[in-house]
Amino acid sequence: MQERIEQMFAKMYPMTDGLKKKSYDKWMTEFREIHGQTFQEMTQMLERESDREAKAREVAGMFADVVEHQFSKRGKISAPRQVDINCFMIYYVFPAILLTQNECAVLLADALRDEWRVRFKNSSQLSYTDYDTLRGSFNEKIMGMF
Repeated sequence: MQERIEQMFAKMYPMTDGLKKKSYDKWMTEFREIHGQTFQEMTQMLERESDREAKAREVAGMFADVVEHQFSKRGKISAPRQVDINCFMIYYVFPAILLTQNECAVLLADALRDEWRVRFKNSSQLSYTDYDTLRGSFNEKIMGMF
C-alpha cells in the first residue's frame, strides 16, 4: 500500500496548479479511477475491525508516514511544500475517501485530518469537505482566485 500512496502524489503539482471547475472535474475523475481502489481497501480495513477508531488511527499514521518520507528533506518538509501537500489533501484525498460512500469513510477522514494536524507543521487548522461542496465553491476558478 505504501507504493500506492506515494503514487497518489505523483501528479500533485499539475493537479493543483490553476484549478478551474472543469479541470478539477477531470483531475478528480482520473484520480478516483487510478486510486479509488486504495481508498476502498482502507475503509474496508476499518469495517473488519472491532476497534475501528484504533484501526483508523493506524491507517492514518501509515499514510502520514509515507507522505512524510516521500517529501521530507533532512527530516523536514518545507513550509511551501507542506501547503501544496495540504491543498492536495483537501482537493483530492479527503473528497475521494468520502466518495467511497463507505460507512467508515468519515471515521478514516477524521483520523487522517487529526494525524495531519498533529504531525505536520502549518497544518493545525486543516479541515476537509466533501467533493460536491468543494466543487460548488468554484465559480469558473477555485473560490474565484487565479
